[in-house]
Order: sequence, then C-alpha cells, then structure tokens
Amino acid sequence: MKVAMRQMGKMHEGLCHVPVVGEWLARGVSHMFAIFPFLGSTMGRSGSIEETLAMMRASGEEFGFPFEFSEIEGDEFTLELPRCPYGFTSPNQQRPCDTAMDMDRFMLKLCGARLTVEETIPQGASRCKMIIRQVRKPKS
Repeated sequence: MKVAMRQMGKMHEGLCHVPVVGEWLARGVSHMFAIFPFLGSTMGRSGSIEETLAMMRASGEEFGFPFEFSEIEGDEFTLELPRCPYGFTSPNQQRPCDTAMDMDRFMLKLCGARLTVEETIPQGASRCKMIIRQVRKPKS
C-alpha cells in the first residue's frame, strides 16, 4: 500500500503540471478513487461520529497508515499523520497534496462526515492535521 500511495502522489504531481486542466483532472481522479472502497463492501454512511472514528481506525489498521486520533469532542475528532502517505514534503507539492486530499474529503463526505485539512507537511508543519466532523446526524 505504501508504494501505491507514493505512486498516487507522483501521479497527482504530474497531473498538476498539466496546463489549464491538470488540477481539475487530479481532483477527478481523487473522486473516482474515493468511490472504490464503497463498491462491494460493507463500508458506507456512518450514523454517528463514533462510527466514523471506528471506520477510520479500521482503515488505518488495514492499510498501515500511521493515523493518530484525538478523543471525540462533540461531533468531531482530530486525525494527525506524522508523515505524508503520498510522500509530499516540500512547499512546491502543496497543490498536488490538496488534490490528493480530495480523495479523503470525498470519501468522508460519502460517509456523512466532512474533512478539513488544518496543517500539512508541504506547508511546513511537522505533521498533517485534519479535523473530521460528522455532518449527517445519527438515526433516531
């Protein structure tokens, strides 16, 4: 999985260099890849922030991502990564980083949550930090 994520990062870098349509294409690829986990699996909309956190923990363990989670506060939690799975480390990789993160944004949107990127390694942070907020309310 580590190699696949690095290759995806390189693909985003390459697409972002295509004049005029590159960024649009990179975001489209991210949206397409975001749908794959939902095809033929039990992954789907979560009904609560607890379910969203459980899905994120399970995917982190399954794919070997070094996710670090905060406790749930209200309808959100923080997710931090000590290193970028896509391999982005420098400021000139911020745009590919953002287009690659569209995969995660779209995937969480399909689950009923919203991902907001607070800090990234390409921006100069020591780790990537994201806020995940449940926007779809639990079933009554």
